[in-house]
Amino acid sequence: MENVKGNEGEAVDGQVQQPSQVTKSNGEENHRDSGGTTNGGTEEVDAGGQGTTSGESGLVSNLARMSTAAESLRYAGSHKKRGHCVIFNHRYFDRVTGLGERNGTDRDRDQVKMLFSHLEFDVKVHDNLNVKEIQESLQDLAFGTDHSECDMLVVIFMSHGEQDVLWGRDAHFKPDILFESFQADQCKSLAGKPKIFFIQACRGEGLDSGVNLVRTRHIDEIDSGRLAYKIPTTADFLICWSTVPGHYSWRNTTNGSWFMQSLVQVLSKEAAHEDLLSMMTSVNRHMILNFESNTPSQQHMHGKKQSASIVSTLMRKVYLAPKY
Repeated sequence: MENVKGNEGEAVDGQVQQPSQVTKSNGEENHRDSGGTTNGGTEEVDAGGQGTTSGESGLVSNLARMSTAAESLRYAGSHKKRGHCVIFNHRYFDRVTGLGERNGTDRDRDQVKMLFSHLEFDVKVHDNLNVKEIQESLQDLAFGTDHSECDMLVVIFMSHGEQDVLWGRDAHFKPDILFESFQADQCKSLAGKPKIFFIQACRGEGLDSGVNLVRTRHIDEIDSGRLAYKIPTTADFLICWSTVPGHYSWRNTTNGSWFMQSLVQVLSKEAAHEDLLSMMTSVNRHMILNFESNTPSQQHMHGKKQSASIVSTLMRKVYLAPKY
């Protein structure tokens, strides 16, 4: 893919704050004892508070069915179904939000829908939902859907964003809303299975001018035989953000966002033989090497780069190779 420095067709998925007045051209809019001991030592936590406990609330059981052997190097891919892929796509926003239309996002939606359908997911698309509708959809996905016969879950969220918030059609919300219902103590049928999130949105107003580098001289499964094992409720998540905290996320108004274009390009080529976390490194490399903002009429936005941010609590490798 060519390095993108052509017409002024990129946008940023957030509210652009320019040095003086905001204008958008047809360019870039762009120590607490736990009581346990290990090897004679006492386990402590690096915090001063009393803490809260997840997974032990009243009469709620903290047991869930084991889907993968304890020492397996990869997550089980032997369930009947690959799993659900739910896409939240936001192009339009209520006028009161002051947010502009996200041109190009429908192309992202169509491309990722095609990709994950090809990867044997059951894909469902939601367009332009308000915050209440987003929450209801997530609750239904977590508590109204049985994932027992599924390998994993994928959620894709595309919208405007700012520091520590994402936008629905009518208002903003904390990103934790996307993840919290799928923790192992909440959604038992996904306990021990990968929960994968891709998020295309700005995370602040920072711009990355990059730096030029110049040349110088100078899985096989292993069954331990365990009948049970315990995992943290927050294990098995992979959260892939299109940009690092505090920075803009770029989107081409015709071709779609840099991150989603790179995701589709890499997974289409490598999913048959590579694990997902390794592929996400390739996605980041592809985006870094092939995209750069082109806004000569807005010099402070011109020639900027973008890096993805990957947060993982995975304990095994995730593969998306064909099941049959």
